[in-house]
Amino acid sequence: MRKKKQNPDRCDENCMGCRNRFNCKKRVLLGYERLAFGSTADAFRLLMCNGFDDVNVDEMNLFNVAEIKKPKDGAMEIKFFDRIKALEHLGDIPEPEEKAAAFYDVLSDCAKGLREDKNEF
Repeated sequence: MRKKKQNPDRCDENCMGCRNRFNCKKRVLLGYERLAFGSTADAFRLLMCNGFDDVNVDEMNLFNVAEIKKPKDGAMEIKFFDRIKALEHLGDIPEPEEKAAAFYDVLSDCAKGLREDKNEF
């Protein structure tokens, strides 16, 4: 069996830094990035094909697809996830520097409080 090449930008099932792969912030961030910036070319190819025999769906990137409907009239309807909402969620995720600064501010406030308490005795 061939071993997958590790990609540092991808958080997969074997992520050692995560206790639970379903609760991994890096996975969430990468998922939103894929929704916001991912290609829809494969979905378009699927829409334009004559039948499912013409394409190999297993090899297509349909991550951005929220829903596929094929009514009785033979047409196909593809709905995509909302890119704007994905971008909004990406904007809500704080940068690592912001987290560090906020943590430093809390520590600094605690230290000041300890100094003030010490001076009262």
